[in-house]
Amino acid sequence: MTFDIILVSGDAYIDHPSFGTALIARYLEKHGFSVGIIDQPDWKTDQDFLKLGKPKLFFGVSAGNLDSMVANYTADKKIRRNDMYSPNNEAGHRPDRATIVYTSKLKHLFPGVPIVLGGVEASLRRFAHYDFWSDKVRRSVLFDAKADYLVYGMGEKGILEIAKILNPKSETLNKSELPKSKIPNTAIIVKDIAAYKDALVVPSFEEVSSDKKKFAEASKLYYLEGRKKHPRIIIQHCQGRYLVVFPPQNLSPKELDQLFEMPFKRAPHPKYKNTPIPAWGFVKHSTISHRGCFGGCAFCAISQHHGKYIISRSPESIKKEIEEKIVPRPDFKGTILDVGGPTANMYGITCLKADGCTRASCIYPNICPSLDFSQKPSLKLMQELRQLPGVKHLFINSGIRYDLALLDNEYLDELVKYHISGQLSVAPEHICEEVLLMMGKPKINKFLEFKDKFIQLNKKHKKKQFLIPYFIASHPGSTLKHALDLSLFLKKHKLRIEQVQNFTPTPMTISTCMYYTGLNPFTGKAVHVPKSEERSFQKALLQPYLKNNYRLVAKALKQMGKTKLIKELI
Repeated sequence: MTFDIILVSGDAYIDHPSFGTALIARYLEKHGFSVGIIDQPDWKTDQDFLKLGKPKLFFGVSAGNLDSMVANYTADKKIRRNDMYSPNNEAGHRPDRATIVYTSKLKHLFPGVPIVLGGVEASLRRFAHYDFWSDKVRRSVLFDAKADYLVYGMGEKGILEIAKILNPKSETLNKSELPKSKIPNTAIIVKDIAAYKDALVVPSFEEVSSDKKKFAEASKLYYLEGRKKHPRIIIQHCQGRYLVVFPPQNLSPKELDQLFEMPFKRAPHPKYKNTPIPAWGFVKHSTISHRGCFGGCAFCAISQHHGKYIISRSPESIKKEIEEKIVPRPDFKGTILDVGGPTANMYGITCLKADGCTRASCIYPNICPSLDFSQKPSLKLMQELRQLPGVKHLFINSGIRYDLALLDNEYLDELVKYHISGQLSVAPEHICEEVLLMMGKPKINKFLEFKDKFIQLNKKHKKKQFLIPYFIASHPGSTLKHALDLSLFLKKHKLRIEQVQNFTPTPMTISTCMYYTGLNPFTGKAVHVPKSEERSFQKALLQPYLKNNYRLVAKALKQMGKTKLIKELI
């Protein structure tokens, strides 16, 4: 069989709407295209890439659900020993810079066949960007991969339009029309930009790779433009050509509902037999309620991928999925593990402003007056879902914004009473105002208020639940003193955290811009950036009780002239 489109992915193939390759494949099939999939090909040989032959229209290439460098390396640039998107949790099934590697292989084997990039890696590397692993500014991945088109964000509409245009049976447009068609959620390379009026032109690759102030300027410009409901075309010059990025177009709630009605098998490919794939174990009894996140955390790339405006599924669609797709599963024992999205309790929240605005966050430093922030849609949805036949327990595991939850006592009460499996993860990230300001996170008193209410509600409902706070070490703006203050805070509040994440500079976030430039792109002011040994110090200070950290903690305290605190911390 010859397929219209062949998708190549760095993840093991799981036919479920939580996985981008499956979602795009089913969406294209729904619109009449035949789709083949090559998952986790061996990039060291040609064999896997040749299995399905040459597609009629194009190859789609994705590194998978994660950037391949994030999937393959820790924040300390050490090789990861596992990969939750691979069989048996084994690392090593995808190459570094998978988007570029796969594309290079396909261009060699199938010259002349168009290649469309997609997935998180391509999406967040669509502009010239700082790459932490090579410690340099790289061109847009569209240039480095030498692909034809790039689809970013939630790209169903974009890739469908490309498929229609490249289809020789199309009666509307043809391939020569593609640069003029302004397809949503796509990026292309052109030699002439005369056709793109009123576009936002950001500093060029040459400028951002040689001048850190220009890098910060470009980051600020495309970040703020992306906050709008109706952003402009964005153009970036690169070595005699131009990257042209067309604005996104979200699905409507009805269109989002329809995605979950597509005929997914809701299982890993049969070739895996009974081999476990960790990511599948979590999502098979979970459902997605919405897209988007308006939190605006500086270190998070979700809003650059999903967008900040919430698109929610209808309660009817979610109920239907649970009743018809999850409850009948032979392995379902009555527990829905998660109902959520990037942030669970943003479901149903809308912006009342027709054109939106350029605010990075709708809730920080204060709640925008145009935000309808009611928790009632989330509350009502949970109440309805837990009444469904066959559902014994329904949990929230995708995380909540505690500053939003505090606005509705009824929501918080029912969350504790019904929807926590034993522990609730929240993300205060730090305690020091100077650091929280750089992160775009609320003051620590909000976390303490939430913690107190959580404890009170546990007593009220006779629960023994645990609050698991996440903290980031070595974020731009954080000094050794800030790390020590956080360490003492954790000791005072008897919080012994199991996992500490050193800040990882991933492409396209504001925090990464600060890490590379040493500048706050919004103010132009200098920002302290922990690097080298200081990163190790800061991380160790958050877990001083670990034997492996003793030497680092002692050295950090000596450097600060605080050696007398060693006994207090350990």
